[in-house]
Amino acid sequence: MSYQENFYYPIFADLRGKRTVVVGGGMVALRKIESLLACGAEVNVIAPDILDDVLAMDKVNLCKRDYKSGDLEGAVLVIAATDNMKINAVVSSDALSMGIFCNVVDIPGMCSFIVPSVVEKGPVKIAISTGGISPALSRKLRMQIGNLIGDEYGTLALIMGKIRPLVLSKEGGHEYHKRVFDVLVNSELFDAIRSHDRELAEKILLEALGEDIDLEEFFPC
Repeated sequence: MSYQENFYYPIFADLRGKRTVVVGGGMVALRKIESLLACGAEVNVIAPDILDDVLAMDKVNLCKRDYKSGDLEGAVLVIAATDNMKINAVVSSDALSMGIFCNVVDIPGMCSFIVPSVVEKGPVKIAISTGGISPALSRKLRMQIGNLIGDEYGTLALIMGKIRPLVLSKEGGHEYHKRVFDVLVNSELFDAIRSHDRELAEKILLEALGEDIDLEEFFPC
């Protein structure tokens, strides 16, 4: 059976405080702006016509005019979200020449990266990609996986993050630390979280770590 290979390298990028550019000011651009802001990026919007919802954002740098070469200076990432193919092509070309990651919405051939469908539960993020072949399939997979991955996974991740410094401070080296984390992840801790059984969760952690862990923030009731 022949198939088209998904050659994209999966990566989670830290964009906190980094300069990003969104070319376009419509509904598609709005979604991209919101996702970049959620990641802590510095967002610069360039478009002659900008939605009121975007204009009202106090953390966005607005430039109400057409895109021009030079607008990408200092940026690490750009998203072209316009319905003008000529502008999209210029943005893509400029980004390529400057070594800047570029996404042109719905046109994989002009992109150096594509945006996956994402399932998010607290600190847990699952990215889904079909390599740009079928966004509709990516959305379907996101919905199916989202139904399987409950909020308890996010809570478990937060608890593991809370105890991580404690485990790493104990003697025994890498193998010991790895074993403790593996034991906890595969124990009844997950079931205790899902059933909101704080007493059982604390008992499991006490047995694994040898000391009490305050889980009040995860089991407020």
